[in-house]
Amino acid sequence: MSNSYDLAILGAGCAGLSLARELIRHGYSKRAVIIEPRDTYSHDRTWCFWANAQHELSDLVSERWSQWQLSTPRRAIRHTGAKLSYQQIRSDDFYHAHLAKIAHRSNIELLTGVTAGPMADHDDRVEIETTAGAISARRVIDTRPRPPQHDQATIWQIFSGAEVETEEACFDPSVAGLMQQMTSDESGLKFTYILPMTAHTALIQTTRFALRKSAPDTLDREFERDLRTAFKTKTKIRRHERGCLPMGQAPQSPHPSARVFRAGQAAGILRASSGYGFLRIQTWAESTAEELASGRRLSEKPFGSPLERKMDAIFLAAMSRSPYAAADWFARIANQLSGDEFGRFMSQSPSLHLWLKVVSALPKAPFVRALLAGMPKIDRADHRVAT
Repeated sequence: MSNSYDLAILGAGCAGLSLARELIRHGYSKRAVIIEPRDTYSHDRTWCFWANAQHELSDLVSERWSQWQLSTPRRAIRHTGAKLSYQQIRSDDFYHAHLAKIAHRSNIELLTGVTAGPMADHDDRVEIETTAGAISARRVIDTRPRPPQHDQATIWQIFSGAEVETEEACFDPSVAGLMQQMTSDESGLKFTYILPMTAHTALIQTTRFALRKSAPDTLDREFERDLRTAFKTKTKIRRHERGCLPMGQAPQSPHPSARVFRAGQAAGILRASSGYGFLRIQTWAESTAEELASGRRLSEKPFGSPLERKMDAIFLAAMSRSPYAAADWFARIANQLSGDEFGRFMSQSPSLHLWLKVVSALPKAPFVRALLAGMPKIDRADHRVAT
């Protein structure tokens, strides 16, 4: 086959596969290639979000919770969703469903076990060096992770955990434990994340909002201690799950080629104040595929509204200056908002009305000090991707 394509997508993770799905849905007929370094897919992560009962990916949802809880050692706040529920999609279900769609499209080629290297403009195309040989494309969507030296953020959400099976019944499957036993110290916010599937099985994670980036496996021992402390019964580990998410990710300079567009987590798609990004990726994929399928020029817009970016920057700056207060602040926010409002605040772009409710719940002095001291520049104009 020819190594010349109209579109090259670098990376076949959540963002790359979501874009491929939307290209198919919008009837994209030109040649496209997806380049992915992994050879096989496994259940390596779990995506969660708040949504209505029916949506584009509702058939992939493995668990739903209409109730969720946050707690500190002194109090617990439980929410019940009216329209929204907290939903979970397993990565293996997501991968297999999307790979099956791609396999039935003759114009979209998936190259697994292939790593993309340097890129350079050549006439009206981009030449991409890969471990399977050179290819060219008129446009490139790059969803690959940032190189470590370019990956900076105000705060890092680091977690280590596992899917656990307990000998005794330990869990209430009707309630998701989102931020349980929140505490704060000089390192930042710590909490336990518990998503029960049955009375005997749950995904449990020890999570920290830290000022410094570290490898997720540095929390392994802390997770093991937390597990032993919380559950006095025999436990079996089904699989591990770890991650490190940037919150308030520093912007990168625009790519030297006007034909290359960054996307996904590397482009700052995660919600800065919470780390949620799955729904935002789906919104980006839909709008980008619609532009590509209609032949329009790809546009670049920053993620979220200007209000969201400004308020998130203030919130993260205040949290980085006052790490001891973070647990109390999240508890205050949860206590002030209804279930649906909390879901929208954490994973979507909040309205002005919702922001005013959040502001009214929080102490004013730390945020005024953060504003006057200057904020991390997470809302610069060059913090943009194709949407």
